[in-house]
Amino acid sequence: MAPIPGPDPLGLPVPPWILFALKVFGFFLHMVFMNLWLAGLPTALVLHLLGSPVGGRLFQAMPFFMAFGINAGIVPLLFIQTLYPQFFYPATILQAWFWFIVIPLLIVGYYAVYLAAFGRWPVAAAAVATVLLTWIGLTFSAALTLTVRPERWSDIFLATASAGAVHGRYFHWDPEALRRFGLMAGMAFGTVGAFLVLDGEWFRREMDYRQAVRRIVPVLYVLGGLIYGLAGLGYAPTVADKVPRALWLLAGGSLPLTVLLALAYAWRPGPWTGGAVLVGQTFVLGSNAIARQVVQFHELRAWVDLAQVPVRGEWGSFWLFVITLVLGVGVLFWIARVAARAR
Repeated sequence: MAPIPGPDPLGLPVPPWILFALKVFGFFLHMVFMNLWLAGLPTALVLHLLGSPVGGRLFQAMPFFMAFGINAGIVPLLFIQTLYPQFFYPATILQAWFWFIVIPLLIVGYYAVYLAAFGRWPVAAAAVATVLLTWIGLTFSAALTLTVRPERWSDIFLATASAGAVHGRYFHWDPEALRRFGLMAGMAFGTVGAFLVLDGEWFRREMDYRQAVRRIVPVLYVLGGLIYGLAGLGYAPTVADKVPRALWLLAGGSLPLTVLLALAYAWRPGPWTGGAVLVGQTFVLGSNAIARQVVQFHELRAWVDLAQVPVRGEWGSFWLFVITLVLGVGVLFWIARVAARAR
């Protein structure tokens, strides 16, 4: 058995089911916007080179996707540190330098996104941002995969330690981490397609833009479905016994089904078929967000039983968080409403 520290003796601030629910909600929001930059940047770059107006539109929207995605990503990151600090911190310490450089890489990528949005060296800026943000995604996938592999920590420590401290230059190149990243990339192309449907059918009225969107959306979904399917072939069997059968089928089958909806949208474009694509992509992201957290819980249950961890009941702080969250979501809806009215 790996030398895993025990849970915090002070216990959890609120019952674990509440923390899990908020973690899933935050992860879902993060997935939406993170998908839009992960697949949106290379898509915008290719379309820009082809002279499509959709490329410029994606470049202009990218700073907003980055801002919302980064802030939404804080939520699941904080909750995994609350639920599983004795697993998350050792996994990131073993890969310390890769974890530290996420922030400077993100800053450079953020500036590159703004350069592309303002039309300054858009090809070079988008290429740099794509590479950096893809690497950051791989870093997170590696860190979270090692989080649930405590049995590996001792061997990694002995191989990388000097004078009792690890050098932090280890990177967890694990097939599962790569497959998980592949699943996310596949979903990301679908999310970009769903955004373009929303933008083309409801926000933008120019017919040439709308026609371009209707040609691009099925291509993005087919590409995303292929990436998701290839990654899922290796990943799905490893988690089949860790999630309920219905959830396993929904998470694995929702994207192929939405690919069919995207093809129907290309055949009969319009608000109704476009709306079906949006509903389908919501199920894709929602089911995969829930399944990912269920798998993580199952993998760590062998090392810690959260039901046995005491709950100290910090309800004042909890309700302050909920009120702040509701106000923040309300501000986002207000911003969206103002932007829609201005358009």
